Amino acid sequence: MWRGDHEPLDGDWCIAEVPDEGPASLVEVLGADDRPEWDIAGVASQFRLRTRFPGPVEREALGHREPGACERRGRLDLREELVFTIDPEDARDHDDALSVRATGEGRFEVGVHIADVSHYVTPGSAVDREAQARGTSCYLPGAVIPMIPEALSGDLCSLRPERDRLALSVLAELDLHGRLLGFRFAETVVRSCHRLHYGEVQAALDHPGNVDPALQEALQTLLRIARALRRRRVIAGALELEVPEVKAWVDKNGVPWKIERRPHLESHELIEEFMLLANRCVGQEGARRKAGLLYRVHEPPSPLKLEALDSMLGTLGLPRLAVPGHGRNAGAFTDPAKPLQALLRAPLDPPRRRLLHRLVLRSLARARYLERDLGHFGLAAREYCHFTSPIRRYPDLHNHRRVREWIHSRPSQAWDPVALEALALGCSATEQAATDAEREGTRVKGLRFLEGVAPQ
Repeated sequence: MWRGDHEPLDGDWCIAEVPDEGPASLVEVLGADDRPEWDIAGVASQFRLRTRFPGPVEREALGHREPGACERRGRLDLREELVFTIDPEDARDHDDALSVRATGEGRFEVGVHIADVSHYVTPGSAVDREAQARGTSCYLPGAVIPMIPEALSGDLCSLRPERDRLALSVLAELDLHGRLLGFRFAETVVRSCHRLHYGEVQAALDHPGNVDPALQEALQTLLRIARALRRRRVIAGALELEVPEVKAWVDKNGVPWKIERRPHLESHELIEEFMLLANRCVGQEGARRKAGLLYRVHEPPSPLKLEALDSMLGTLGLPRLAVPGHGRNAGAFTDPAKPLQALLRAPLDPPRRRLLHRLVLRSLARARYLERDLGHFGLAAREYCHFTSPIRRYPDLHNHRRVREWIHSRPSQAWDPVALEALALGCSATEQAATDAEREGTRVKGLRFLEGVAPQ
């Protein structure tokens, strides 16, 4: 018996369970090769993504309500502050927002406000168990497979404009040189004044005067601080990789009508720097408290990987690294960040520059989650974790719960080191599956686009 979304048609790809004895059971209908609307179902099945929320999970998510006086009690009220979100133009959820205010003597308090998913998703609840099993949201062309139900991810936990929303905020004091002078955490209630996308922000930065003056001043101040933060990271050894995102635009029938390489704008870097800052603040405090965080670690590349990279660069006629054993500055990799930084700064035309940066990326170790801190080579950082995307990443939600304990001056809850290690492994695995699925989804739509599939 079949109880799926639709009955199978001639030519459909299907998944069935075929026992040694007895009738076969139809498990899933993936659709036909020539029907683009079923591409996403095929990719989701290929990578075993969980595409439906069980009934108890949906009901639990729908049981929450808009935050009222009870939910706001005890929280720092920032609803009168100029708070705004900056996201891609097609973003479906908004889990981070920014604010900035002068505190005198050339200092500023930057607020990084993150949707308080941990208020709604409590440990051991039906939504929590499902979120942990999924590990992350998966963004496919024209579709998203969310980590938590739409009632939360797209509504109550999304910092939508002109709506009261609960947040966990990192309030960091900085100067215009990017020096971090102090930080604190707070449970807050915010009300976003503007929903901005990267293109709008870039236009406002390039051509001042087209937006509200208060917003313009905030953006300019944040840009100056972000530039200073970036300079400090580069001096410390951070790598500036430029690997543009390729996006497939599809119509309602799944037919691709545009494939584009999305430019990396300075407005992207503005957001990146403050998300990195918030993550570092949480990581530093967690390390000080020995608080059971999940860290984001990225180990240095191995000498063998660097030798292979150097050989490939030579074969392709690109600028090369100095590799031990080749008689070319054999001590270069005492600190591999410096020669890699120099390589990434090589002046090249755009196609060769993209190729070089992609080759460098492939030579690096894969970032992963770990129950202990090993540092993050690419960011030149220690004590780094993920905190800023709890709507779409389970490690962020886990770390939010630790921050809530600090805010309430409660000792960190006891945790099982073995269970924490297993959680880190599970989150790394689900992240990789989602990443592979996203790449496959874009590849499939790219191939359809090259076939010249015409919109119906």
